[in-house]
Amino acid sequence: MQTLWQDLRYGLRLLAKSPGFTVVAVLTLALGIGTNTAIFSLIDAVLLRSLTARDPQRLVVFQWTAHNSPNTKGYYSYMSCRSSNTGATGEHGCSFSYPMFHQFRALQDAFSSVTALGGDVGLNLRGNGPARFVHGELVSGEFFDALGVGAALGRTFSPADDVPGAPPSAVLSYGFWQSAFGGDPAAVGRTVWLNNVPVTIVGVAAKGFPSLDPATARPMWLPLSLQPQLGENLNGTMGGDKPSLRAGDDNWWVYLIARLKPEIPLDRAQAAADAFFQNDVLDTTKKFFKSEDAPRLVLIPAAQVITGLHDRFSTPLTILMIAVSLVLLVACANVAGLMLARSATRQRELAVRLALGAGRARIARQLLTESLLLSLAGGTSGILLAYWSVQSLVAFMSRGGFWPSHLAVQLDLRVLVFTVAASVFTGILFGLAPAFRGMRLDLTPALKESPAALATRASTRQWPSLGSGLVVAQVALAILALSGAGLLVRTLENLKSINPGFDPQNVLLFSIDPTLNGYTDAQIYGLYSQLQQRLEGLPGVLLASYSFDPLLSGDVWSSSFKIEGDAQNTQHMTDALQVGPKFFETLHIPMLAGRTLSPNDFNSARGSTWCPTVVNEAFARQFFKEQTPLGRSISGLGEKYPTCEIVGIVGDAKYQTLRSEISPTVYVPQKEGSATFEVRTIANPETIIPSVRSIVSQLDNNLPLFDVKTQSAQIEGSLFQERLIARLSSFFGGLSLLLACIGLYGLLSYEVARRTREIGVRMALGARPSDVLRLIVSQGVVLSAAGVSLGILASLGATRYLASLLYGVHPFDPLTFAAVALLLGVVALAACFLPARRAMRVDPMVALRHE
Repeated sequence: MQTLWQDLRYGLRLLAKSPGFTVVAVLTLALGIGTNTAIFSLIDAVLLRSLTARDPQRLVVFQWTAHNSPNTKGYYSYMSCRSSNTGATGEHGCSFSYPMFHQFRALQDAFSSVTALGGDVGLNLRGNGPARFVHGELVSGEFFDALGVGAALGRTFSPADDVPGAPPSAVLSYGFWQSAFGGDPAAVGRTVWLNNVPVTIVGVAAKGFPSLDPATARPMWLPLSLQPQLGENLNGTMGGDKPSLRAGDDNWWVYLIARLKPEIPLDRAQAAADAFFQNDVLDTTKKFFKSEDAPRLVLIPAAQVITGLHDRFSTPLTILMIAVSLVLLVACANVAGLMLARSATRQRELAVRLALGAGRARIARQLLTESLLLSLAGGTSGILLAYWSVQSLVAFMSRGGFWPSHLAVQLDLRVLVFTVAASVFTGILFGLAPAFRGMRLDLTPALKESPAALATRASTRQWPSLGSGLVVAQVALAILALSGAGLLVRTLENLKSINPGFDPQNVLLFSIDPTLNGYTDAQIYGLYSQLQQRLEGLPGVLLASYSFDPLLSGDVWSSSFKIEGDAQNTQHMTDALQVGPKFFETLHIPMLAGRTLSPNDFNSARGSTWCPTVVNEAFARQFFKEQTPLGRSISGLGEKYPTCEIVGIVGDAKYQTLRSEISPTVYVPQKEGSATFEVRTIANPETIIPSVRSIVSQLDNNLPLFDVKTQSAQIEGSLFQERLIARLSSFFGGLSLLLACIGLYGLLSYEVARRTREIGVRMALGARPSDVLRLIVSQGVVLSAAGVSLGILASLGATRYLASLLYGVHPFDPLTFAAVALLLGVVALAACFLPARRAMRVDPMVALRHE
């Protein structure tokens, strides 16, 4: 311990005597460690945290697996449901029927509680200021007790709240209570109206509980018993009959969570539940599965299934963590080069210590101690950099809607432990080179020769090989970082340059859902017609229309259909979209043949079994080849559209996302449900938002607007992840390039300083300044070329892992690699020129007296 204290004091004195070297080294390490700490703090917040429940390791999710899907009349899902066996083939799901929930709840020997989640439901909230659209989650009465979540105010649900005829009740989330009710304690006990149903707020959930899935913050929770009154507007994936408490075993729609009893192992509980499940689904009267389907039920730890945060953030954060790791490695190589240059001037000092009896291991330990002091100082500075950068990064991602606002990022103990570990690792990594060199020091020449001669000897023999290798490594790592960044930037540019098939400029989007207020289909059409007319009457508005989903929202409706008159009677698949009058004119989708949908088509379509439809060019090309589809009929698009006649063909337009390929699409008259209005204006569409709100309020002051944005903003929002990764990876790649070129500059500057006498001799013997320039620059060019070659080889092996993120560019794109190599070459030449110019100005007379 005493010798360690001596090494620390001696190291601090040496670093204090070289403030320039210390500052440069600490700042370089702060950049590397700080960026790693910042990205790790994001990873810690979203990927390394457990579920917000008591003893989450005891929570399990019910999941069925089989070779084929169950034969049900209806199926609904909205929660994440990762397969229990990633390598298995077949089908799996986490939805079960409501009667099954009651049967599983009877397994009290295995579970202390079983709870069900019934869906994410859209609600019209009134009674707390202006009407607003909110999301709620239907849960069984045991939900909060099963998760071990208490109430911050009032109470949570009990089983008595979840029985037919119980007074309607709701539990607010803490965040929604703060934002919508101002944190007023009097909110508990207040009655509000949800979809015209009076509901009493009975409590506020604990502050740290946003929902079962931390990726989504639920504003409120409602008992499953309210599903008949409030469960019509469900969000998620639905097929067949709609979920209902009154449905039997053939409608699977509830998501089941159970808490294992402390003394019951997982396999024992699973055996009991699986036996129960197989007896039910293989019942010959129900015919959900065949015996050869091998259906079984598995219980999976909830943290392995509820992976919303992991699915959203694992890919971008992994890429960013790799990028900042490259920055850290470049910083380590950079500081190692500085340490080597510094140790070349300390050889006489080290030789004297060895001659006086110090062991070589002690010398190596002293040098490693100095490295650790530098790295810890860099880590301390890096924490300050990380704190500032994390706050800025989270604010930027929150504004773009990418980062959940309820997720806090803190530099807590785990992050600090990571920083300390990174600092120690960094100190050892860049301290190994000078420590290894100190252990191989030759005493005889070190004691006999002058310090300048020693430095020159070190520079011309040993140091350039090791120091040059470090520079080559820095350049190679910078090329690797820049190659990945270049591919991601090109992907972003390719996506931004896509022609979506319609004009997104000067289009305002807003959504309404009259069904939440009890509108019938006929009333909905009347409301939409009036709203469309009034919107087109606003100053500055050119056209207005509506559709069930806005284009490029990520949502899509796919349906099977048949072509009437087809001899083979083949079942086909197509995308479909419900639209209003003037939809194609409003979005500037070109008409290719036939006609568009007129207001008369909507009048005749309501209440009839016939409807007109418009198809896109891809539909006509794929299903009708060289024939014209006009006048042909298709059937089977749904109960509202049993038979539709094709009356027009329009140009292809992107429907779901920019990345998705153009698919065959049919456009049918919208007859029901919510709608998103598209309003085309002459100038900035955001200026008419107050007028739009006023018009909707005049028609129905209890009808809230939601998702108000421009079409351009929606497209920009859909590209936020690509933009974030491209910008940050470019920044980190540029930082790696800067550090690598600083390392190259430092090496050449050191070479010029140590070879001043040699340069003077060369110039005295007739060498011209241009020869000296060529000598120094060529050394830098050779090192840069070697680094570029190694970096490109490494990139060819690494960039293939980016293939799933790229669009319109190959992972081995030669243009990107050439541009990156050219960029580094230009910057490297600038780094070489400065020390080379200094060498050109060496005075031979001064240099010859340099000894």
